[in-house]
Amino acid sequence: MTESAGRPPGFRIADLIVAEGPEGAERILIAGLTVTVAAGEIVAVLADGTGSAAALIQVLAGRRRAQYGAIDAGRTGRSRRIRPSLPAGVSVVAAHERCPDGPAPVLVVDATGRRPEESGAEPARTAARRGGAVLLVTTDAEVAASADRTVHLNRAPRPEPRPKAAVRFTTEALREAAAGSLTAAGVGAERAALVARVLVDADVRGHFSHGVGLLPMYLDRLRQGGIDPAAEPEWSQEEGSVVRLDARGGFGQVAADLAAGRCAERAAHTGLAAVAVRGNNHVGMLAAYRDHFVRHGVVGLVLNVSGPSVAAPGAGRPTLGNDAVCMVVPREDGSPLVVDFATGTVASGKSRHAAHRGEQVPANWLVDREGRPTTDPEELDRGGAVPVFGGYKGLGVAVITEVLAGGTVSPLVHKQRAEPERTMDCSQLFLALAPDAFGDPPVEELLDVLSGAVAAGYPQGPPEVHLPEQQERLAETVAAEHGVPVPASVVEQLGWGALHAAPATTGGAA
Repeated sequence: MTESAGRPPGFRIADLIVAEGPEGAERILIAGLTVTVAAGEIVAVLADGTGSAAALIQVLAGRRRAQYGAIDAGRTGRSRRIRPSLPAGVSVVAAHERCPDGPAPVLVVDATGRRPEESGAEPARTAARRGGAVLLVTTDAEVAASADRTVHLNRAPRPEPRPKAAVRFTTEALREAAAGSLTAAGVGAERAALVARVLVDADVRGHFSHGVGLLPMYLDRLRQGGIDPAAEPEWSQEEGSVVRLDARGGFGQVAADLAAGRCAERAAHTGLAAVAVRGNNHVGMLAAYRDHFVRHGVVGLVLNVSGPSVAAPGAGRPTLGNDAVCMVVPREDGSPLVVDFATGTVASGKSRHAAHRGEQVPANWLVDREGRPTTDPEELDRGGAVPVFGGYKGLGVAVITEVLAGGTVSPLVHKQRAEPERTMDCSQLFLALAPDAFGDPPVEELLDVLSGAVAAGYPQGPPEVHLPEQQERLAETVAAEHGVPVPASVVEQLGWGALHAAPATTGGAA
């Protein structure tokens, strides 16, 4: 029987996604169910296990929330989108229960917990005879055979990809390898060393999205003209507390390092300084420039505007930049407090790093071109997007970043992968404040009070990572002891097969 057969519509479930587990480690129970049931029709949903079947029944009965989807009951004229439950006029009964009296425009029959002698078909037939649209949820193929047609739930789930091997390097060996690839492409030795240092610093601190995995793209942009390796940043304004630096389309790291150094030095003398960078390319991890602020004993704030890869709340198309915000607060022991984050739920490069490793990503990291959550990291470069973090509050942070960084806005920035022949023309703002110019508050003591208050909020004791910078310190310890992992696919692209020199040189995904 065809799906409609000329019958009036009953109800439709569209793109239903249900997951369970902690954020970032979800397990997909229902991976995008779409089914339409006509009036008088019985459609069986044959589940691949009791877990997914029960999840579907719970969502339809209003006892569980879905991550995504829409339910439209044609005769009730009601529709629920996102975290759906059945509209009014829809009943859910178990297979062994008596079918409700009276008209049953839409009926979902739960046959997941039936006894062997109960087929679940009788209440479904009763409802269909009354003109109801019946969805029969079952894990038994014989029960499903009693329906007019069958829709398989998660019939062919994509197998979990096997993570690809990683190659481990010592920090020094990785810097030398990265610098060597750059100099071989015509970059001067000093600049190559700077770019390599910034990339490797990200890997050492566990932010692989901004590490040497970017190097193949950088090299491609060098070949196609998007990065001018010989460009000399030029100060277009040098007087006053605010100065401007034109990066002139060179390596983003070169202009950013120059800006951070000038900003921190000026603030140490004047109390407050700002450097606006224009016409730049990708600068890498913002925290990589922390040493300038630490050396001069000033608090630093860095803002970066990038090309569109983030979707506004509820949107599917990437129209905003995955902008970045970083604060650096020096401490007497030399280990600063660093807060460094993107305005998307994750940095875009984290999905690309997962793709390098042959891994899926959590469903809250990406949406596809239709705005649906996806675990496929490749969707990011097929027109998908990273959702903005924190709903409209996160959107507010993104707007603040764009306005303060100035010079441009993310819709005008050229995406470095999509347009490798063009300068990104992105902008950054470096701010620095000297504490003594603001009454010399006891910054260190106040940070101790703040961190103590956060830790005290955990009745059973705080977790190992409960403040910014702690995760990075752990990653640095692991890198020192075991080497820095680089995806084997990146190593192969760069021709580094014989260069690694870490204690553990190869192995499974790290």
